[in-house]
Amino acid sequence: MTEIMYRPEDVGKEVMNSHGKLSKIRKYHLTEQEKVEARNKWVEEIKHVNKRTVKKAGTHFFNPYRRGIYYYQIYSMFLLGANQWHSLSKIIDKMEVIMSRTTCKSNGVHMTIWEKFRGKSSRDSAIRCKDFVGRIQENMGFFQRLNKLHPTGYKLMQVHASVDMKRITKKGFVNGCYFYRLSTHDSMDLALPIRDYSRFKFPRHERKYVNYKFIGKIITMDKVISEGKVDALSQV
Repeated sequence: MTEIMYRPEDVGKEVMNSHGKLSKIRKYHLTEQEKVEARNKWVEEIKHVNKRTVKKAGTHFFNPYRRGIYYYQIYSMFLLGANQWHSLSKIIDKMEVIMSRTTCKSNGVHMTIWEKFRGKSSRDSAIRCKDFVGRIQENMGFFQRLNKLHPTGYKLMQVHASVDMKRITKKGFVNGCYFYRLSTHDSMDLALPIRDYSRFKFPRHERKYVNYKFIGKIITMDKVISEGKVDALSQV
């Protein structure tokens, strides 16, 4: 198994990044105390959720993120059903329902947190300007990131979970249709994300495989690449 280089005890240390510059390792994990607090809040959050929905996620899982867009994306997939594939559009619809229940005040205007998120402008420094759908998809990629310096999905792995992605070719959708799955596992070692392209035909201009930094499993029409290595042929 490929070693996940991020270690909680290294937070704050200076390392040489890929650009040859010194960079401090940021904190991407939950401390033991933070785990306890997050789990207690989660138990309170889901006390009225259908027991079958809770059971699907297993006993190890709780939402490791503070209330914010990451939290609501994970919460939406949990409510739709853990360990099941859900279309991006269904996840967004569920997010809208959940986030529309809470109001806030922004620039003197009362609105729901969904309205605030949806109306948020792209950063001026952003390489690509993304609408709210693009930002949600970008976050799904963050959940899958377990590389050395910026493992934004490390907290999910701590609760024995991962976010899997499936991309399917569909007429009328140039970039394909996306599906996501909140997967839960019995241990941290098994909580590695999957990118499934087995039903997607790559356009000529697009790179077919994810780069070597991806830690997880990539499935294509002809190969299964686990943690950057070709393991076996696959006809799935």
